Amino acid sequence: MILVARFVGAAAMVVALTFMGAWTVRLALADYRFRQETLSGTAAALVLEPDNAAYYVRLAAIIRESNPVGSPRALQRAIALNAWDSQSWVELGLRAEAAGDLAGAESSLLRAAGVDTEYYPRWSLVNYYFRHDNPEKFWFWARKATEMAYGDLAPLFNLCWNVASDGAFIEQRLDIRKADVESDYLTYLTSQNRVEPMAGAATRLLAWNREGDVPVLLAACERLIADDRPDQAIRIWNKLAELHRILYGALAPGLGTSLTNGDFTILPTSRGFDWQLPSTGGITALLDERSAGLRISFSGRQLENCDALAQLLPVAEDSNYELRFLYRTSGIASETGLGWRITGPNETRVLAQGESLASESEKEGRLRFKTPTGSGMVRLALTYQRALGTTRIEGFIVLRGLRLTRGPTELVRALDFPVHLRHVSRIH
Repeated sequence: MILVARFVGAAAMVVALTFMGAWTVRLALADYRFRQETLSGTAAALVLEPDNAAYYVRLAAIIRESNPVGSPRALQRAIALNAWDSQSWVELGLRAEAAGDLAGAESSLLRAAGVDTEYYPRWSLVNYYFRHDNPEKFWFWARKATEMAYGDLAPLFNLCWNVASDGAFIEQRLDIRKADVESDYLTYLTSQNRVEPMAGAATRLLAWNREGDVPVLLAACERLIADDRPDQAIRIWNKLAELHRILYGALAPGLGTSLTNGDFTILPTSRGFDWQLPSTGGITALLDERSAGLRISFSGRQLENCDALAQLLPVAEDSNYELRFLYRTSGIASETGLGWRITGPNETRVLAQGESLASESEKEGRLRFKTPTGSGMVRLALTYQRALGTTRIEGFIVLRGLRLTRGPTELVRALDFPVHLRHVSRIH
C-alpha cells in the first residue's frame, strides 16, 4: 500500500514537472516572438499567451496606422486585462482626442492619473489642457506634475511661460516645494535668460543649502552679472560665501570691498566674481607656491591682443579707486604691451590704462581710476597688446597681494557747499 502511494505521488510530480516545463517553454517562446517587434511575431505571442496586456499594447502600436479601428480595440483589451496600465489609458486618451472625442479623451487621461500618481499621466493632462485653452485645469495639473517631477522639466516650464509671462504668478501657481524642482527651475530661467524672477528663485534654492546646487547658483549669478544686475548677483554670491559653499569672502561695494581672491589663495575658477582665466591658447596660469601668487605664462604663440586675466568688480558709482599689487616678470621686456586696463563691464569704454609691466625683481604697482556715474560694475583686466616693433612676449609674470581701495572723491566744488559753509570758506 505504501509503495503504491509513493508511486502515485511520484507520477503526479512527474506530470506536474512536465506541465511546468511545457508552460515555461510556451512562455519563453511567446516572449521570443514578442521581442521580434513585428506584427506576425506579436500575433504569434498572443496565440501562445492571450492574456498578456503588454502584447496588446504592442499590437496597438504596430497597427496604429494600418488599422485605426483595431488599434484602439487592442488598447481597450490591454486595459481590460490590466486596469492599472496608465500608459495605455494615456494612449487611449490621445487616440480619442485625435478622433475628436474630447469627452472620451479627458476621461481616459483622468483615469490614467487616477491609477498612477507619477509624473507622466499628470504631464499628459497638462499638455491636454494647454492644447484646449483651459487655464484653470492647466495650472491645477501643472502643480500636480511639479509635485512628482523628475528629469528634464524644461518642457513643463516652457508651457507655463507660454500660458503666462509673469514669473511671480507662475511661481505662485506651481507652488514648488522640492529642492530638485527649484534647482531645475533656476536652471531653466538662466538658460532662457529670464532674469526678472531669477533672484527670487535663487533665494529659495539657497535656503536648501545643498552643495550640488552651487554650479546652478553660480550660473545664475553670472547671468545677472552679464545683465548688469550686480546687486542681485552679489546677494547670491554673498549667501554662498556665508554658507561656506564658495571659498571667498562677501562683497560690499559700498564699504569698499570689491575685489575677489586678491591673494590668489586658490587658482581662479572663472566663476561669478572670481578671476576669469583666458580661453585662448598660448597663455597658462598656475599658483606660484614660492611667492604665494599667480604665475601667468606666455608661450609667444598667444594672440597679439588678448586678456590674460580679468575680473568684474562691483563698485560704487562716481568714486575714486586705487589698485595696488606686487609683481615681477621674467623674459618680458619693458614697453612690450603687458598691463592693467579698467573698462566698463561691456568693455566699450576705457576708464584707465596702467603702465607697461616689466621688472625682474618684485615691484609694487598702482593703478588709479574713477568709476562713471550710473554704473555699478567695472572690468579689471590684465591685457596684452603687442607693441609696434616688438615680437610677441615669451615669459611670465607673477602677481600677488592685490588690493583695491576706495579713495576720497574729487574735491567738492564750492557751489556744492551749503551757504553758511561757503561763507566760512571765504573768511579763512
